[in-house]
Amino acid sequence: MAADRQPLTSLSERLARKTVAPEPEKLAEAAAPTAATPKPKGADARVQIIVRMTPAERKALRQIALDQDTTAQALAEDAIRDVLRRHGFKPA
Repeated sequence: MAADRQPLTSLSERLARKTVAPEPEKLAEAAAPTAATPKPKGADARVQIIVRMTPAERKALRQIALDQDTTAQALAEDAIRDVLRRHGFKPA
């Protein structure tokens, strides 16, 4: 059976990244100076935070989201906005 197996070197050759030479036209475009590209207007400027909770709390949050036909993410964002309002934060 060992004779049927390919050597590991053939595996590394098959998994090695293939490099393709760029086309001359694309090289010229890449070398040409361009103006800074602005971000699309619809770009999401929000940041991510991590919240730790028990599995039971997570399950309850997901069930509430399901019952209200929304997402746990949307519920969490609403809860955070409520806390900010209670503490006098005024959105810009």
